[in-house]
Amino acid sequence: MSECMLATQSDAPVRLAAASPEIVLGDPKANAAAAISAIRRAEKAEVDYLVLPELFLCGATLGSLMEHPLMLNACREALGAVAEATKHTWLFVSIGLPYMVDGRVRSCIALLRGGRIYAVIPASRGAVNPFGFAPAVPRGAASLSTLTPIPRLSVGFAGQIFAKGEPREGHIMLLSGAINATAKSYGAVRSSLAAYSARTGMAAAMALPSRGESTTAFVFDGYCAIAANGEILAESEPLSRDAFVYADVCIDKLSAFEPFTEAEEEGYVSNDPDKAQAQLRRLFALQRAALVRRAEHIHAKGFVIGVSGGLDSALALLVACAAADEMGIGRGMITGVSMPGFGTTSRTKNNSRALVEALGCKYREISVAAACREHFANIGHDEANHNSVYENAQARERTKILLSIANEEGLLDVGTGDLSEAALGWTTFGGDHLAQYGVNASVPKTIIRRVVAAVGADFGADADAILRDILATPVSPELLPANGGEISQKTEELVGSYELHDLFLYYFLKGKGP
Repeated sequence: MSECMLATQSDAPVRLAAASPEIVLGDPKANAAAAISAIRRAEKAEVDYLVLPELFLCGATLGSLMEHPLMLNACREALGAVAEATKHTWLFVSIGLPYMVDGRVRSCIALLRGGRIYAVIPASRGAVNPFGFAPAVPRGAASLSTLTPIPRLSVGFAGQIFAKGEPREGHIMLLSGAINATAKSYGAVRSSLAAYSARTGMAAAMALPSRGESTTAFVFDGYCAIAANGEILAESEPLSRDAFVYADVCIDKLSAFEPFTEAEEEGYVSNDPDKAQAQLRRLFALQRAALVRRAEHIHAKGFVIGVSGGLDSALALLVACAAADEMGIGRGMITGVSMPGFGTTSRTKNNSRALVEALGCKYREISVAAACREHFANIGHDEANHNSVYENAQARERTKILLSIANEEGLLDVGTGDLSEAALGWTTFGGDHLAQYGVNASVPKTIIRRVVAAVGADFGADADAILRDILATPVSPELLPANGGEISQKTEELVGSYELHDLFLYYFLKGKGP
């Protein structure tokens, strides 16, 4: 954290703004242009202070490439261009970039005004830093000189809103952040920012990364907000492409107090039905946004999905439909492929076809039985031996089909595997563990069930009815022959209850043990 002071009348309102324009990952020049556009927008709105997200000039998800000398130089040049754009303005601008400090690359915030770079401030020890940077310098190591007494300005990183006992260090706080979005994060970030403004007695403007960031490991929703005296004064809609919000704050009316905050609920989603419904729908929206980002980045014409009649592929298909709707490409550019094998039942096969058609997608059916039998003959495997060769050959043949269709038609192969399967290793190496983008990779099986139930009705009565039957179908890979037309291979009879697995997984991921 660092601070400076500006001259103004204490009883005159000041206008704070937060912006999160869409970026081009790894293109500081383009991102500088986006920052300058936000500055011009702020000028028209007569803003006094503007904050942009952490690592905005290169993108928060660039990884180790942001440490390359070429990228660091490009970011410095871009910073100079943004600073020059403030030459004839009155507003302060806070913007994030990687910067070399004491021989190490750090996530930093630059503070600009009047064509000058006032300071480049490294992340504090308390800042959220998921990007593998060198350990941060102690807080306050890069202080700005005091100019005038009121109002005092501080800049920092958005992870500070979660810290308790944060001292008041000014009147205005500009928070650049890189907090990734989750099902529960919107409420947590919103309430934490409001509580932070109450605890510190400061007006806070916060900007988080938006569209254009990679969705390989995280999804960012571009949330921007202004808070003072424990209240959110202005905020953007999550997942906005070009968020920009502002609000007026009277410095002499700021006060510090200890706000009431609800304890964080345990579990993937809230126990409150209404909150849970909102969180499940948000999770679905994040899946959609992630898939849209990846598809747009590689210029995919549409999507191909292996549909099994099970929960995972049903949710992946719904996400693809929502993504296609947002992209405006039409659901006819989604191909749902049913690939019946030795254990496929009529129930799952029929549900696969019915769901694809009810959603207005293209349906294809390609049996893997003949190809697998030829494979067995080639390697000398007895088809009567239902070992791992028998099971995995089917999964690998399905993956080969999907990837080939994706290549042939310029589609993106959407993976269906979920977090529970990944944690258990319940997947075929070289088979269903492979896809071009897995929309369920961070979603546990029990939550997939709840998301499908939460959003199913959005896709029409016919699709919802089919989804209800899929929800009632036992979880199974259907790789072993059916028993009298019924599923013989039930996953939870083999690996145990997903309710228990997901419970243990939740606490394990939070760093807790037995």
